[in-house]
Amino acid sequence: MRMFCQWLMIASLLPFGVSCSEQSSGDSEDSPVLTRSFRMGFTPWPFDATVQAQDEVYSFIEGNADLFAIHLDGGIPWPEAFTPNNFDNFGLGVKNEINGIVSRLASMTNKEIYLAVSPFNGLRDGKALYWNSSTNESIPEPWASLDFDSDFLVSAYANFVDELIKKFNPKYVNYAIEINEYYHNSPSGRTKLQYFYINVYTILKSKYPNIKFMTSFTLSSPGSTKMQESADLFLSLADYQDLTGISVYPYAFFSHSDKGDPENLPSDWLSQILRIAPGKPYFVAETGFVGEPLSIPEFTLDVVSDEEKQSAYLVKLFEESNTMDVEGIVWFSSHDFDDLWSSVLNDNLSLIWRDTGLKDGDQQPRQALGVWEEWLKYKL
Repeated sequence: MRMFCQWLMIASLLPFGVSCSEQSSGDSEDSPVLTRSFRMGFTPWPFDATVQAQDEVYSFIEGNADLFAIHLDGGIPWPEAFTPNNFDNFGLGVKNEINGIVSRLASMTNKEIYLAVSPFNGLRDGKALYWNSSTNESIPEPWASLDFDSDFLVSAYANFVDELIKKFNPKYVNYAIEINEYYHNSPSGRTKLQYFYINVYTILKSKYPNIKFMTSFTLSSPGSTKMQESADLFLSLADYQDLTGISVYPYAFFSHSDKGDPENLPSDWLSQILRIAPGKPYFVAETGFVGEPLSIPEFTLDVVSDEEKQSAYLVKLFEESNTMDVEGIVWFSSHDFDDLWSSVLNDNLSLIWRDTGLKDGDQQPRQALGVWEEWLKYKL
């Protein structure tokens, strides 16, 4: 149970929102135990397209997290997954990716697993593309013609998530990444979407009653049209998720001025989810904040930030999440991925997240990493 700190002098030095608990009889009465409500983790997003970069990221996560995030957002093996227990017949690209993660996880210790899967395409305005030899291939017929109210689509998707659960043994499963984005972008598809999530959740929850299933909501400026629509979505979705996931990158997707300074965040930038999706526990499924300036004229983004401001955002995130009893926080990219961007990506969209690492483009630690390491020591 979290208790208010009784040590006034010590509490005055602690960030607001950090909790303290009573000591056992063998502990000093003037040494509070700092606690956090949330597990802390990363995805294994690499900073370069090399095995060495992969090794470094996994090693970093091993030493700096108690949560491991698997984020699969590049398509679904629709025809193969329609047959239950059919993993051996999945495309080589699918099997290599999944088996590679399984192999890496075998050497990791004391990590709860968070699994996120997307039934939506990258623009969140249609169903996910095909994952076979590579991600985001064209969907073969008749699957290309099916919509979210198709029992074939529901079965294939639920079977695929089932296969992933068997491989990864997750505690948390996000079965619809950023569902409110699709709801916002495709008004004509909302009834079909409802059919999909009701049936997918029912199938998976009946088979895995102890897993905590969620969908995730992107947050934007409080009171915006998208946030009002998200509240409408939750009215029909509430019974089909055990947690509410949160995706939040306020430096990019909020509309307030000087977005690179977390001091300018709206007071309810995170707590707005309490109004949008009340009555469920919360999980920050992905977040990040740039540690240097970001300018993308194509997206009218001109963000002035630095590592001090990134660190201040992380403190604010932890404090408010602790107050809200958030169950987990995933900082998406542990390292800036300058090398990956230059060699493989080189697009304006991924540039939005390129410089959000707790290590910079030279793989040197930023101030925020010290904040992260300190909070990781706090007792769950």
